[in-house]
Amino acid sequence: MNNEVILSFHEVSFEYQDKKLILDEVTFSVRNGAKVTLMGQNGAGKSTIFGLIRGDIKPNHGNVHVINGATIGSARQVVAREDLDLSIEKYFAKAFEIVPANLKSRISKALEAVNFDIPLDRKVGDLSGGQQARLLLAFALIQNPDILLLDEPTNNLDTAGIDHLIQFLVSYDKTVLVISHDADFLNDFMLETIMLWLKKSRVVLKENK
Repeated sequence: MNNEVILSFHEVSFEYQDKKLILDEVTFSVRNGAKVTLMGQNGAGKSTIFGLIRGDIKPNHGNVHVINGATIGSARQVVAREDLDLSIEKYFAKAFEIVPANLKSRISKALEAVNFDIPLDRKVGDLSGGQQARLLLAFALIQNPDILLLDEPTNNLDTAGIDHLIQFLVSYDKTVLVISHDADFLNDFMLETIMLWLKKSRVVLKENK
């Protein structure tokens, strides 16, 4: 994919059933390998943009284009009920259509990225809420998607966990879009990247150098 545009919005408008306009003719593009943050007040449409990228919802007007063949990974907010009885290893195996031979080493790398050390035979349901949040984040990372969507990824991480995550993302050679209000995290992670500022449903592209 090189440095070509991997994701684009063209005059995208979206409103929920209550007729409240969330996005109004939003246009922007993201190149492969870019590290991007979505910033804006609550209700500005950040999570809606993620939903549109994943295809969970469709725009009322305009077009959302993801380059053919690009994979999308996103950390879920909660562990699915049917996954609570799985071991850590079997839970991560669900991230793949064909389980790789090096699954354990990939799990180790993903868990290291969020500073989480846990036996692979431990049950998911035995983990605390904060530990499950780290597990969900690691589950998104292990998929190695072309477009990685992270919503407030530092919420359940301590300082060491945030540092590990930053190191992982800086070395990640694919596209990352982040929703975060953690200024220190963004200052460390979002150097020399395009930033999306959402304000009153308008998107402005700004080079952060």
